[in-house]
Amino acid sequence: MNLYPAIRATMGRWTYFIVKLTMREVQEQVKFAHDIHQDHTLDDAIQRIINESRVKQEIVAYLQRQQDRFFSSLVVAALEGNPVWYPISIADDPKFEIFRDDPRLASAFGVLKFDGTQKYYALDGQHRLSAIRTLLDPKAGDEWRNTPAGFANEEISVIVVMPTEADHPSDFFKRYRRLFGNLNRYAKPTSHFTNIVMDEDDTFAILTRRLITEHEFFMAKEAPYRQSPRIKMRKGKNVTKQSSVFTSLETLYAMNKHLLNSAKRLNAGWKDKTFTAFRLDDDELDQLFEELSNIWNNLILVLPALRNNPASMRCHSRESEKGCPHRTQGDKCDDSALFWPVTQELVAKLARQLLGDSTSVSEHDLKPLAGIDWSLRRPPWRNLLLIPDGSDSWKMRNEERPKAVVVVERILMWQLGIVSLDNDDIKTLREEWEFYLLHNVSDDKKNGMWTDIESSRSLG
Repeated sequence: MNLYPAIRATMGRWTYFIVKLTMREVQEQVKFAHDIHQDHTLDDAIQRIINESRVKQEIVAYLQRQQDRFFSSLVVAALEGNPVWYPISIADDPKFEIFRDDPRLASAFGVLKFDGTQKYYALDGQHRLSAIRTLLDPKAGDEWRNTPAGFANEEISVIVVMPTEADHPSDFFKRYRRLFGNLNRYAKPTSHFTNIVMDEDDTFAILTRRLITEHEFFMAKEAPYRQSPRIKMRKGKNVTKQSSVFTSLETLYAMNKHLLNSAKRLNAGWKDKTFTAFRLDDDELDQLFEELSNIWNNLILVLPALRNNPASMRCHSRESEKGCPHRTQGDKCDDSALFWPVTQELVAKLARQLLGDSTSVSEHDLKPLAGIDWSLRRPPWRNLLLIPDGSDSWKMRNEERPKAVVVVERILMWQLGIVSLDNDDIKTLREEWEFYLLHNVSDDKKNGMWTDIESSRSLG
């Protein structure tokens, strides 16, 4: 016999019970569908395939390393076991007499009893269940047996659903399949923006937030000190050409990842999941923040245009600047790759390439970036990323934009001397650049633009 203190609730046609089980009880009692049913046909197979790599590399590692570990409720189907619900009225206790007439409490609390023959299987939370079973399985390999002390007695909430007496077996399985599908179809993860704002384990999110609150370039300088004037603190990477912000939070996060991801770190096992799922100790975070701050300090030194009015650096009017409001305000008017999210990540990647594996950053290391012509109106950007939009303005291309960005990256890597190309390589690169040019650029114009590209080599 099994007794569970429980809360009873209803939704739609479901009556369900919220109970708590220890991790050991979950490991011993809650099964997967294939543990209960011999029928593995598509019609009756409710259980989705478990991703063992995700279980062991992510969820088990999370349980082992995170002291503040927490799981949401498992949703479990209960079969057989002759369940009986014993409601308890808290109004019977004089202390709760004030609640006597509240209908919500009439049958909300009680005890759920099974006779011990019940079978449980997970409708939602299969990967969490697999991780719990892996940690507590005595047959598991040593590498997965680093179980936190007392973990077997920790508790998790379990939502139990079960068939009613009126359920025909075929209808009952259809309802369970529908419930399984609904739980997974309508589950929505938090947005990337929210994760950056809230995550206390993701190294890059922590450093990005700290950069905004502590670094001179990003931090708010006037009361109430709530929001950086340079960062868009809303969901989405894109910024509008009229916006006064330097970039978006999501783009800054991506740039910071590029700036810290040296080849040496990647080869040594610096993987995204390692540094986004588990918080580093404070000394390591301080060291990384100092390195990241120094990179930004030196980027701003070698690229002083980063301090310009962002709206004036995303000006899509033609070279004549007719109609540009920033011209009359005394601001320099340009259309700069330094101020568009799609190319800002490229700037960060190039900076990391120039730094190599060094964690000690100097202005000299990044100086070659100052020789790049970042104006989108100039080659290699012109007609590749920035294309004519009527007679008096430009626009960023949409068609095949990622491929065009890759071409620009290859050209800039060559210009900066990060990669060396022989004559055949150069010919291939030019052909690729010409292939993605838009708006029927004449051969003479192409020759002139490529001459400009070649003359900008060896900028260091």
